[in-house]
Amino acid sequence: MRGIALGLLIASNATAAFAMCPHPTPKACSAFFESDAVFVATVVSTHRVDDYLRFGVRVSRVLRGKVDRSEVVYSGDDTARLLWDVGREYVVFARLVNGRLESGNDCGPLSDPARVAETINEIEGLRHVTDAVVEGEVLADQPEGAGVAGIGADVVGSGGTYRVRSDARGRFRVRVPAGRYEAIVDPRVAKQSDYNLGIDPRELVLVPGQCAQLQFVTR
Repeated sequence: MRGIALGLLIASNATAAFAMCPHPTPKACSAFFESDAVFVATVVSTHRVDDYLRFGVRVSRVLRGKVDRSEVVYSGDDTARLLWDVGREYVVFARLVNGRLESGNDCGPLSDPARVAETINEIEGLRHVTDAVVEGEVLADQPEGAGVAGIGADVVGSGGTYRVRSDARGRFRVRVPAGRYEAIVDPRVAKQSDYNLGIDPRELVLVPGQCAQLQFVTR
């Protein structure tokens, strides 16, 4: 599965790009596995460099990957930019792009400095999970329309075939053994949301503890 954007919509060129919040709002079980580095850090400086925001951080704990005690994290200066304050501590979910760490605002609890301890506990709990999850929502309008009930979805892969229907809130969820899967919704009924950033429902590669978060919108 390609990396869930998690607001990591950092332009790879010198031109700032419009970016939008990912939907559904990322959870620790998706963001952790889709990041090259996850760590706890305090912001010590912030500067604008070209079309990026450059944050100097002091790392206190590494949860995934390899980072130094002092690091620099870049964020595109767009609608999904990091909203970090100097002196505050955050859980950083970052991708390694062209040799530097890039991150962004997930527009949800993972970016909230008041929930650092809660996020760490969620991440630590993933090590005890032996299966994976494919979950999603089917909406009347993207990205936050009303849920649509009764839409069928097939999750097909190395662990078997699972057939589910969206509930009254338009949501579905199925636990699966770790492996490769494809989530299929009848294309005549619904399509993948434009806000379901960076994930391909046709190619889900899941490890124990990981969740794939999908969003579909009815036609």
